[in-house]
Amino acid sequence: MHLYFIVFYSAALTIALLHLAASALIMRKKFKSVPVQSESGQKFEYPKISILKPLKGMDDNLEENLRSFFNLDYPDYEIIFGLQSSADPAARIALKLLGEFDHIRAKIVIDSSEIGLNPKINNLHNMTPQIRGSYLFISDSNTAAAPDLLNRLMTEFKDKSVGLVTATIRGTGEQTIASAMENLHLNSFVTPNVFAADTLTGIPIVIGKSILISRALLEQVGGFPEFKDYLAEDHLLGLKVKEAGYKNKCAPVFVDNINRSWSLERFINRHTRWAKMRRHMHLHHYIIESLSNPITLSFILFLLLPNWAGLLQLFIISTLKIVHDIYILKLLKKEMEIKYIALIPLKDLLMSILWILPFFSSRLTWRENKFKIKKKTFILRTT
Repeated sequence: MHLYFIVFYSAALTIALLHLAASALIMRKKFKSVPVQSESGQKFEYPKISILKPLKGMDDNLEENLRSFFNLDYPDYEIIFGLQSSADPAARIALKLLGEFDHIRAKIVIDSSEIGLNPKINNLHNMTPQIRGSYLFISDSNTAAAPDLLNRLMTEFKDKSVGLVTATIRGTGEQTIASAMENLHLNSFVTPNVFAADTLTGIPIVIGKSILISRALLEQVGGFPEFKDYLAEDHLLGLKVKEAGYKNKCAPVFVDNINRSWSLERFINRHTRWAKMRRHMHLHHYIIESLSNPITLSFILFLLLPNWAGLLQLFIISTLKIVHDIYILKLLKKEMEIKYIALIPLKDLLMSILWILPFFSSRLTWRENKFKIKKKTFILRTT
């Protein structure tokens, strides 16, 4: 039996390393020829875009994050901020920026109405009556954009088969161990696997931090009310777009996710919630996901082989994973201090522990609400 487990985990580790190599090659292909500037000299009609910014509390670098969207060079856009309370401190920041950039069409919607249990969807739905654009850019408040972001995303719709476009997430700004682990995970796991899942399996993975979609298509798939009682509204939207006969496109264009002063508690809560979402979305995919963590598989193999051979393979695998992550960071044009790079093995081991938790609990807390999560991330309120 002991030998059986050694063979099993050795085979799993081999698959994990092949996945690691494939994700690096796919990322390289996606980013090796990305232009630094947006395309110019080509005739293209740029429709009006409504940027929807649901706000809740004070995210890291909030004011500068929001300011970056007032400095876009897209020819025709508006910004709509949504809050559920005028007492939210983010309202003061939004109001300040409206006064600073009075030449940009922008407005604040404060509405506590609820159509369902997902607070983000409630916020977005309350903004809907103020929308004037034919395209919507749904963007989280903890993201910052380069001036040409919308120009480059919109050009993806030259392909008429594309229905939804997202930008590539790049975690940055780390000043604590927990925020460094968050950015490492975003950059070296989430982003490569978005591209790998699409290339290898055709599964659309949509990350809600930056979604560009036509208003007509959103309404066609049911609008915001369609997702009012689901937690993974972004992923479900991508599936609906695919069911409607369109492609989801993750463009090799960066949107920066600013994570600076995270605590370990926040990191654990965030990834416990994400793990429960993925486990209840596709159980078989979630189980296969365990093969994308070679350091954990190598550590288990070391426990089965507690000798010099086991220790040597753990060292080699950890080194390969660190080299892989550094390469992905290079492709993303993201620099990190050596002290944070050294966290990669620890972060991966911690993620494997969090990966197990959804098999024992389906309860979670999000935005001060307590939920029980069910199939396809349908949620029920609990006490």
